[in-house]
Amino acid sequence: MNKKVNALDTLVQFKTLLIDEQQALIQNDSAKVKTLIEQKQQFLDLLPTLTAEGSKKEDLVELAEEIKNLQQTNLTLTEQALNYQETMMEAITKGVNAGGSTYSKQGDYSTVQQANIIDQSL
Repeated sequence: MNKKVNALDTLVQFKTLLIDEQQALIQNDSAKVKTLIEQKQQFLDLLPTLTAEGSKKEDLVELAEEIKNLQQTNLTLTEQALNYQETMMEAITKGVNAGGSTYSKQGDYSTVQQANIIDQSL
C-alpha cells in the first residue's frame, strides 16, 4: 500500500519539531534532543510519500526555506556544544598533565603530577 501524505501538513509538523529541537539544544537537554532526532528520522522516512496536491508552490518553497534555516541553526548550536565540550576536556586534560608544586606526604616539597580537581586523595 502506497499511501500519499500531504506535504504541507508534514512540513509544518517537521518545522515544529525543529523548533522544539532548537529549544532543547539551547537548554542543553540531551535526552530530549535524542528523542527529537529519532522523530526526525521518522519524518525522513515519510519524504518519499509526500504529495503536493492541494498546496501552493509558494507556501511549500517558503516552508522549505524556513526548515533549511532551522536545520542550519540547529547544526550551529550542536557544533557550538561540541566545541565547548572539547574545550572543557582539553582544559581538564592540561590540568592533569601540568603538575603543581606542593608538599608530599613525607613532608618534602615536590612537583605533583595530578590535578587536585581530579584526585582528592592525600
